[in-house]
Amino acid sequence: MARVPRSYSVTAEVAAAEAEDAAARLFEAGAAGVEERDGSIAPMPGARVPGPGRALLVAWFDDAGAARAAAAGLAGAEVDEVEGKDWGEAWKEGLSAFSVGRVFLRPSWIRAEPPRGSAEVVLDPGMAFGTGTHPTTALCLAAVDTFLAGRPGAAVFDVGTGSGVLAIAARKLGAGRVVASDDDPTALEVARENAARNGVEIEITGADVSEARGPFDLVVANILANTLVELAPALAAQVAENGVLLLSGILVPQEEEVRAACLARGLRPAEGRRDGEWSLLAFRREG
Repeated sequence: MARVPRSYSVTAEVAAAEAEDAAARLFEAGAAGVEERDGSIAPMPGARVPGPGRALLVAWFDDAGAARAAAAGLAGAEVDEVEGKDWGEAWKEGLSAFSVGRVFLRPSWIRAEPPRGSAEVVLDPGMAFGTGTHPTTALCLAAVDTFLAGRPGAAVFDVGTGSGVLAIAARKLGAGRVVASDDDPTALEVARENAARNGVEIEITGADVSEARGPFDLVVANILANTLVELAPALAAQVAENGVLLLSGILVPQEEEVRAACLARGLRPAEGRRDGEWSLLAFRREG
């Protein structure tokens, strides 16, 4: 009789603002994949959903010891044994092709025809953050689309690029020079692979924000609120005259702290966006 493959899932509910860091720790502990549910997408029938301001993380491991060790680092985490499924691939099942403005996002394992006139981005996030489905990424994509529709050829700086989705989309939407940075070597590798997959030229770097050769017409950072506050001086310094700064990864109650940090650097508020409990804040440097 053939041996039934066994895998182990670790399920933990965390604060939404801490989800990205917690997912990174799960990957570091050996997870083959991590799914994040924050209530923004309708779950499968019977699936557990997180409470307001919370996110549910489900990570998959091939090794029971690694799963238990990872669970020990997350309060209230549960470990379950699962048979007969490749959890390293299972996270892909809920993803499909979709559009945000002029951008048509297609996972690399899905075949779909892009709408006429759209900018197709073919993506495989691997172990990097950014499939385009999260509200913060969708908010950024829509805002980048709007900006470049009015300023084609603009120079763009994508900070915390993850899978490279925003940088690649910007290039395909008509940006000129595009720089993408991240402090995670895995993200840099994935971003390079996705840039090559899409046939676009992007400067991808692990250097600090302040070391990028700027300034830029558009700076976009989809990270976490506390990191955005910390990086505010460096981000603001990279915004050219009449340029725009787009910040997301911000929960609505965190808006004021992020806004204050940017206004203190001489920027002026511009029209932002919201999607449920998530916000995108926009700022402008007057010429």
